[in-house]
Amino acid sequence: MDLTTYKTMRPLMESGDMVEFASPSMIGRLIRIFTKKKVNHTALVLNLEKYEGLKDRRFLLEALEHGIQLSLLSKRLKEFKGRAYWSKLRDEFEYDRQGIAAWAIQQVGTKYDYRSLFKNMFGKVNQDARAYFCSEFYHMSLAHVGILQRGKAARPGEFGKFNIHKSTVEL
Repeated sequence: MDLTTYKTMRPLMESGDMVEFASPSMIGRLIRIFTKKKVNHTALVLNLEKYEGLKDRRFLLEALEHGIQLSLLSKRLKEFKGRAYWSKLRDEFEYDRQGIAAWAIQQVGTKYDYRSLFKNMFGKVNQDARAYFCSEFYHMSLAHVGILQRGKAARPGEFGKFNIHKSTVEL
């Protein structure tokens, strides 16, 4: 993927923002067909630039097959073959960003929630703090600071209904 838009937007990306992906894989397409949304995967942005050496770096925390993992956003985008969309949290949540990041980082290594992912095909599932699928993890990170309520886990592409993001930009 070309990183031109990402490099322009990177200074505006903050912890708690969301990146959603539309993967060209068979599983990605099946998820989009099932949910009727343009994306199939949700991840959380981390901005750790206050730490020396990380000024122009943005990271992702995301629920992948081996659990919650940290990755460099630019590397993830460069290797990604589909579409990616960045959504910035609204200004009124600015003071929640540190709490979101602190909670989310502590979840690294938490297992992937395969059981709920499959149950999600038949109806919304309750959030489970022992394991997460992608949008469940993002939802829980926001619920931790009170932006969203705990309960039924949101699916990829459903966060727009909560009106918590300012804008969405295709990266």
